[in-house]
This record gives sequence, C-alpha cells and structure tokens, in this order.
Amino acid sequence: MTAGPDGLNGRAGATAGPETTPDSSIQGDAVRLVVFMGVSGSGKTTAGALMAGRLGWDFAEADDFHPVANVAKMSAGTPLTDDDRWPWLRQLRQWIDAELAAGRRGVMTCSALKRRYRDLLRAPGVVFVHMAGSPETVEARLGARTGHFMPASLLASQYADLERLDPDEDYAVVDLDLGLSPQREVDHVVAALGLSGQVVTVGLVGLGRMGSNMAARLRAAGHNVVGFDQAEDSERDVDSLEALCQALPEPRLVWLMLPSGPATEQTVERLAQSLAPGDLVIDGGNSPYRLDALHAERLSQAGVRFLDVGVSGGVWGRQLGYALMVGGDPVDVRRVMPLFDALKPAQGGFVHAGGVGAGHCAKMVHNGIEYGMMQALGEGYDLLRAVDLIQDPDAVMASWQEGSVIRSWLLDLLVAALRDDPGLAGQPDRAADSGEARWMLQSALDLGVPLPVTAASLYARQVSQRPDNPALRVVSALRAQFGGHREYSV
Repeated sequence: MTAGPDGLNGRAGATAGPETTPDSSIQGDAVRLVVFMGVSGSGKTTAGALMAGRLGWDFAEADDFHPVANVAKMSAGTPLTDDDRWPWLRQLRQWIDAELAAGRRGVMTCSALKRRYRDLLRAPGVVFVHMAGSPETVEARLGARTGHFMPASLLASQYADLERLDPDEDYAVVDLDLGLSPQREVDHVVAALGLSGQVVTVGLVGLGRMGSNMAARLRAAGHNVVGFDQAEDSERDVDSLEALCQALPEPRLVWLMLPSGPATEQTVERLAQSLAPGDLVIDGGNSPYRLDALHAERLSQAGVRFLDVGVSGGVWGRQLGYALMVGGDPVDVRRVMPLFDALKPAQGGFVHAGGVGAGHCAKMVHNGIEYGMMQALGEGYDLLRAVDLIQDPDAVMASWQEGSVIRSWLLDLLVAALRDDPGLAGQPDRAADSGEARWMLQSALDLGVPLPVTAASLYARQVSQRPDNPALRVVSALRAQFGGHREYSV
C-alpha cells in the first residue's frame, strides 16, 4: 500500500480506494473509538497509549484480555487458531460496546489481522489504524522488545494471516518503514482523523478568584465552560446547580472550586442526587484529603466518578498556568486530560499523584511548605530591619533575586510588594490560617513525622495579633501577591 506524504493513508469516502490521501469517512466528534491494529512488534501499543493519554481517552490493550491458555500457546511459539481467538475477540467487543454505551471515547490495541476479526469489532464510530511495515522493519522492532510473551518466531504466521484493509473500511495507515517517532505517528493519526481540536464541556461551580480565572483559561483554550456561583454578580452562566446539570452534555463533567467545609459537603450531596451513572465530579478546592474517600463513596452510590485535584497558581494561574496534583482512577484522569493540558503550564506542572485523596494530600503538603517558606522570608526581613548596620533591607531582599541560593518566585513576589509599598507599611501585620498546615500537622502526628518548620509557621499566624509584626506583614503581602488574599487589621 502506498503511503501518503507523512506516512499515512486511508479511506477518503464511501467509494474511495485505499490509496488515497490521509483521511477517513469518520472524522472529529464522530470518531468514538480507535483500534490500532497490526502484527506483533509494530508499535501499536506504544502509539495507542500515547494517543489515549494525549486525548484523555480510555485505553485497552487486547493482549490483557487473552486467556491463560492463549498466552501459554504463544509463549511456546504455537500460533493461535480461530477457535482460540473468537472468545477473546468477543470480550474485546464487549469492552467496545461498554465504552460506546457509556458515551466514553477510547483507544484499543489489537492485531485484528483478518477482515472477519475486524467485522466483529466494528461498530458506528470505530476506526482502525493499521501500523504497517515491512517484515524486516517489524522484526527489528520485535527483537528490541523485552518482557512480552510473543516470540519473533510467530511473526511469519501473523503476516500470513494479515488481510489488507478493504475500501469500505474506515481506517488510516502508519507506514513504519518511514522511521517516524511514536509521537510523530500519533500526530499524524490525530490529524488524519480530525481529532486535534477536541473540545470538552465542563460545569464549573465556584467563580471566585481561582474559579473565574480557571474558567477564562479553559475558554481561551477552546473548551466550553458552564459556570455557576451563588453570587448573582459572579458572571455565572446558570443560576442553580440543577440548571448547570441540565445544561451539560452526557456524560457530564462537573468541577468544584469551593471552600472546604459545608459548601463542598452540601454540593457533593446535591450532585449525588442530580447526576447520573458515568458522570464525573472533580473537587479542585482545598478539601482535607481524608474526606475524599467519603465523597467518592457517596458519589459512587449514584454511579458517579470522582477525582480530587490540588490546584496551585493563585491569581497568576490564568496567565502562567496552574500546578495540578491529581488523585483518582487513571481512566478518569485520561478522560479529563484535555482540561488538565489547558490549565497547566506548557512544560511540567502536572502529576497524577495516586488514588483518590492523593491530589489533595499532595496539595496539603505543598501549602505547608509554602507556609514555611513565606515565614522564613518574613522572619529574615524582620531581622534585617532590626539590625542597625543594614541601611536598606528592601534593597538587600532585591539583591537576592539573582545568583542567590534562595532565589525563588516567592522572593520575586516579595520584592515586587516592597517596590509597591516600601517597608510594607500598608500591609496588615496578620495572616489567616487557611487550614492546610493544620491538616498537615495532624497527619504528621498520626504518622510520627516531625514538621517543626511547618508547626512554627502555623503558630506564627495564630499569634499574629501582636501589635507590630513585620514578619507577618511579609506573609500578608505575599498572600496578596500570589493569591489575591486580603487581610484586615483588627
């Protein structure tokens, strides 16, 4: 088969032949599930997993569905018969049907060498991507692979079984002989199937400083946001949680940016009563991580999925991107990746920290460290002001921005605050305790982990009623700089 200019070709229309330019009669939103096919060693699992991760789609590796008897035969170098394959293929079809019925989009890797195998897997919205290459190219790839039960000796039998895709099948072809990297292979598949501009619709509850800026960043990336907030002047799109649920396409995606406590608790309960199986709730507020399991369990009673996401970036996140720490099932994480990609910085700034609760746990530790760093900067500034030899403590702080081992974004923000308000005379000398450091210390006590710096910074905030406290003015100024937080003197 002749490849197109970028190593792909496929069916351009119902009557077009297989030698046409890269295209498929199924395009964009009509593509519901992509099956990467080809002989063993063709790289279909690598490319398929990359594509699923990039698009946030579910992923299934067909080899994982093989019964033990099939694995034993292949490991021994014995080719499978059709009688071996049919039960396996029917399980794959069940997975496809479940994805389509739930309204999810997915990627599967499966050899699918024969037309009748593909016919069993075929359904509306299913497209095949053939990873096609010469036996020499694939044998070289297979020889470099370790840890797989398929020996190179079976490659000839797979090529013998391989049946060319017919003109009436929806497909694209990757020409392995061109030597493209897996990333480039996925680039071309995504482009050929019109998937590069995937748009996600999300309901965002809570349009305060963080929520409103996140909504703006998501919209700037081309995603649809339906916003709700209790405040009538919040530029909300709907005036109730029920209206938000009705406005979202199924399966629905709802992201919470609410304060911890009653606001989050009550909203989770209402969503458990309003949403349907297959919907997904993301808690992006600073909830205690130990509550995440309870929220996930309550929502699961209604068949609703759950992720917890620690979000850092403050008021600068809209411009620079947010650091995202995610907890939950990998399947759910992949589903939301287009939103995560839009919110995070261009490089880094994202981690799937673990199961439910891991995202908020990571954010709790992050904020505890933040407490300590801000307190250290504040105490250092306090001492600089007290020493008679220091003529300009503000200038000393500014000098540390370059070359110093303590240079940091927080130091940059402090220098900016000092430039706007020399001596920070206009800042209140108190700082609120927002909860995360207390939760961190409670967890540390349970686990026997000493956290003296975090404890000291928390106690400093709790004693910030001191009449004159330059250190707390620094902390107050920094909270205003990165998070838009405002303290008020008492």
